[in-house]
Amino acid sequence: MLALVLQWVPLVMAILAVILAWLLVSRERKARQALEAKFAATELVLKNSRQQYESLLKQFNELRAGTIGMSQKLADMAEHLEVLDDRQGEMAMLDPDGKLYSRASKMVELGADVNELMEECDLPKAEAELLLRLQQKMAQPRRR
Repeated sequence: MLALVLQWVPLVMAILAVILAWLLVSRERKARQALEAKFAATELVLKNSRQQYESLLKQFNELRAGTIGMSQKLADMAEHLEVLDDRQGEMAMLDPDGKLYSRASKMVELGADVNELMEECDLPKAEAELLLRLQQKMAQPRRR
């Protein structure tokens, strides 16, 4: 009987070795397939990320170009505004009546009456009264 067992032991060991090898190879294939699937998914994510990066880069460059153009326009407008402000200042200096009415308006705000306006600003009575009425109208709260 020992001889019979000794005859079958190598055969059983060989069969077990084959089954074990087959299980290990099968497990290896499944692991490889899972890794290949993960690798393919990672490549897809990377491809999508690159496309999104390129799209965002293009949008950024467009925004940057627009911002540069807009800042140039703002600089031009600021320059134009300075020129207009200078011209307005020059016109105010050339218009003595405008100064006179500005002064009269300030006096009305401070509480001057018609006689004070007529004396201090050399205004006719009608203009002094008109300034007072305008100031009173502007001081009243608007009703709706």
